[in-house]
Amino acid sequence: RLATGRTHQIRVHLAHLGHPVVGDPVYLRRTPAAARALPDAAREAMLAFPRQALHAESLGFAHPVTREPLRFQASPPPDMAALLDLLGAATGSHVASV
Repeated sequence: RLATGRTHQIRVHLAHLGHPVVGDPVYLRRTPAAARALPDAAREAMLAFPRQALHAESLGFAHPVTREPLRFQASPPPDMAALLDLLGAATGSHVASV
């Protein structure tokens, strides 16, 4: 369970678990073990992704003044959705965000 949800905390925890964020210039230093089993095209697309593939599909919090619960949802951006589709097709399963 993440304490703050800050980008660096998410990145360092996932890297420590052996699952670095795709496109992370700091913590993705080598090909993760799980990526070695992917077909070449999927592995290359994942390793060549030009930015951090980190996206919050849903965020919620209490409004700081009214305390009203607020919730926001957003689909992954097109480049990330295409990568997820490619990885899902390569593995024969649905690839979900964490």
